[in-house]
Amino acid sequence: MRRILIPALTLVYLGVIFLLCFSKGPAKGEDEKAERAKEGYTGVESCQTCHFQVYEQLTKTTMGTLFLKHPPTADEKLGCETCHGPGTDHVDSGGKTFEGMVRFTKESPTPISVRNDVCLNCHQKRERLFWAGSAHETEGLACTSCHAVHTGPGITVRAQLANITVGDTCLTCHKEQVRAELQFSHHPLREGKMDCASCHNPHGTTSAKLVKGLSNKELCFNCHAQYRGPFVFQHPPVIEDCFNCHKPHGSAYPSLLKSPPIRLCRECHITYHNVNFTVGGQPQTRVNMMAGGGCINCHRSIHGSNNVNGNLFSR
Repeated sequence: MRRILIPALTLVYLGVIFLLCFSKGPAKGEDEKAERAKEGYTGVESCQTCHFQVYEQLTKTTMGTLFLKHPPTADEKLGCETCHGPGTDHVDSGGKTFEGMVRFTKESPTPISVRNDVCLNCHQKRERLFWAGSAHETEGLACTSCHAVHTGPGITVRAQLANITVGDTCLTCHKEQVRAELQFSHHPLREGKMDCASCHNPHGTTSAKLVKGLSNKELCFNCHAQYRGPFVFQHPPVIEDCFNCHKPHGSAYPSLLKSPPIRLCRECHITYHNVNFTVGGQPQTRVNMMAGGGCINCHRSIHGSNNVNGNLFSR
């Protein structure tokens, strides 16, 4: 009896699994559409009818691919209305009214804080943790001032910038800093090895000037670790701030220095190396000028020295 019962139960069990795997679930499509209609949502098909070009551009972006083709959540299944809000009234009026909708254009009456909240509903982690109270948020900058959702030259890039590159986007407001990179001494932005976001987090930081490090010095040490120390003989300006001597965005002098080396050193070392010479039998003094005009000709280890005789940071 057992020999017959066990195979029979096995066949029944497999049959149930087969039916569950290939049976269609309850048709929820119509119920979902009815529920959305009650809440004022019209569906992405209605948006596509009038805004066909915008829709086509959106499908090429990372966010559009997610929302329109592979929405992981119920909110994202709303498509365009995920960000713009319910559009039934807009559709019923033939596109004449935008009441209840969130608009992201520059002339939009929707407050910038409301527009940004829509973006932060999804983009609120990682680099955007300190957006509230940041320099850009305080200045009333909208997310769409730098990012393009479905229009703009940079929509195909992952960050969907309003312009093709980070530098071009920052140039809109920070003209002085971006143009400084065109000077003789500069960071390798033009060479494509870094960009403004390599040092700055435009979405907010705990440090001044939106720098990614705890301080300017710590930021610089991320790449220039050889100057970190600690050294046996420390140079006080280096301990304080790299920007005491360097201009980070570009300079007309080597190594991003603020001024020629001898003039820069004389800001602190006013009376060192007075040179005495004779003119017409009369003793003369040339203040703080040496051969070649550069202190670092001899004081090469200017960032700090571990040499037993390195108190003068010499070679």
